Amino acid sequence: MNGGPSGFNNAPVTKTFVIASSIFTIFSGIKGGPDKLGLSYQDIFRNLRLWKLILSVFAFSSTPEMMFGLCLLYYFRVFERQIGSSKYLVFILFSVIVSLLFEVFAVALLKGMMFIPV
Repeated sequence: MNGGPSGFNNAPVTKTFVIASSIFTIFSGIKGGPDKLGLSYQDIFRNLRLWKLILSVFAFSSTPEMMFGLCLLYYFRVFERQIGSSKYLVFILFSVIVSLLFEVFAVALLKGMMFIPV
């Protein structure tokens, strides 16, 4: 028997995060596929397409990746129930901001390099 609450009971942050990720993935798939998810130096610093930063964090690039990622995000509701919604939201926001800063820093640092697979 299942001992805990099922679904998104007492997990509003996880529910919002799962819904936002699925909507952004569907939106990016309609808009132009996974090619639109990549970040480039021109998109961030010259053209100021800041919406691409949000899509790069929340959207998945393929359907199998989305299904697996949403399943993992769904299981994170357990952490939200354990530590509380406010602490979990702070953790999510901190993780998103730090990952965005690392992405922007990497794009700025490697702006002229082209990686060609061998």
